Amino acid sequence: MRTDVEPGATGDLDRWFLAGLGRAWRGTQLLCLPHSGGNASSYRGWLAGAETEVDVVPVQLPGRETRLTEPAITDQPTLIAELARVVEAAPFRRIALFGHSMGAVLAVNLCRALEAAGVPVAHLFVSGHGGPSQRPVADFPTDSSDEELLEALRENGALNFEALMEHPELREMVLRVLRSDLRLVLSGIVAGPPVQAPITVINGQDDPILAQWDTAEWAGLTEGRCERHLLPGDHFYLAEQGDRVARIIRTALQDAEVSG
Repeated sequence: MRTDVEPGATGDLDRWFLAGLGRAWRGTQLLCLPHSGGNASSYRGWLAGAETEVDVVPVQLPGRETRLTEPAITDQPTLIAELARVVEAAPFRRIALFGHSMGAVLAVNLCRALEAAGVPVAHLFVSGHGGPSQRPVADFPTDSSDEELLEALRENGALNFEALMEHPELREMVLRVLRSDLRLVLSGIVAGPPVQAPITVINGQDDPILAQWDTAEWAGLTEGRCERHLLPGDHFYLAEQGDRVARIIRTALQDAEVSG
């Protein structure tokens, strides 16, 4: 993790982070990884309440939004290695990670890679997922038709189905990203050593996938403490509970700073 990078010298690193890296940093940078079919910009609304004390830094993966013309990376080990490279080279002061759904799996694997490279992670926040070995995408074959894929995602509450039906162009774009992301998740890194960072697990209490999950798996993935929170809402509880999530994040980061 570089802290001596001159402004304007971040080069190709900027494209990996929404709004780039040319800004003054607070004490902690919360790097946010997206859900399947999701984009970095959703975190601007979801976690706006955290920005008074930490920098919310959405990670922009290839193939979406500002990187729409770039080919998506569908092999998770390749993506994690590249993410670890750019995070280590960025001028962040203190790193924490947040991932929702697919992003939760990416976050724990990125945490492992960063710690292996000697880059400490202050805290790991995982949302909307039971644990890396639990794969709800098993019911979503990548070779299914658009209608079959959409219906499977709708039944599992893993997609804002109504919004896609209202906007055909959005539907086409999201389906393309979803298929890439499903391949990405299925190529995931399941086994690995526990991380040193403490973990906070957050889920929606009405998430229809929650009954299939054993969220206790996360506790075995850290050498530190593991706390769990259930908030009102479904798989996308973040849309309504962003302020409560922001408070959980701020409290956990403050506690980590005091204990560190």
